[in-house]
Amino acid sequence: MPPALRRWWRGQARLALEDSPAAQIVGLTAMAAVERLLVLGPDSPALASLIADVAELEPTPIAILTDGRQPGVASGVDVLRAECHRLPMKDGQVDFALVPHQLRHWDDRHALRVLEELWRVLDHNGVAVLWEVAPSRSETVNAIWSAVLGRNGRSPRLRSFAQVGQLAYDAGFAWIQTLPLRPFLLPPGPRLTVLVRKEHYTSANIGHC
Repeated sequence: MPPALRRWWRGQARLALEDSPAAQIVGLTAMAAVERLLVLGPDSPALASLIADVAELEPTPIAILTDGRQPGVASGVDVLRAECHRLPMKDGQVDFALVPHQLRHWDDRHALRVLEELWRVLDHNGVAVLWEVAPSRSETVNAIWSAVLGRNGRSPRLRSFAQVGQLAYDAGFAWIQTLPLRPFLLPPGPRLTVLVRKEHYTSANIGHC
């Protein structure tokens, strides 16, 4: 694929198919214009730009690129390169984090480290939303997922809500729930969307709760 076409595909074109209902997050979570947004993943700039436009965010969103590929075109976004479990950010720096289609690439230990890092950079009452392809009761469907979604010869790790919720609880999140984010167009099939909220009371914020 030519470089220019590749950059275009990694922008809004791919976002419209793989993360088609992403803009619904603004309404589903009542995201406010003052939210400080963080998005993790190889396509994070395009998603951060979309959410910022829909929510009319005042702070500039931050996109963390997690691979060496060139990002798609995205305006009004601070783009950084880092590992998801080692974010170049201060404690409590953001209010809202998005992690689309990344969980399947991580084993439980690494997923826990990422969730712990999200807990660290989120402010009190901060929210993280993670979505991923959901496992099926059909072994045939799961076999297809393994063939289509695997990376570097490794099968994807597809988890249930209970499994993701336990990891989030172990990372310190106090509030864990599903979010009705749908439909996803590519690849076709069920998704799991999990919202987690950080509650961290300190002498600075306890009087405002």
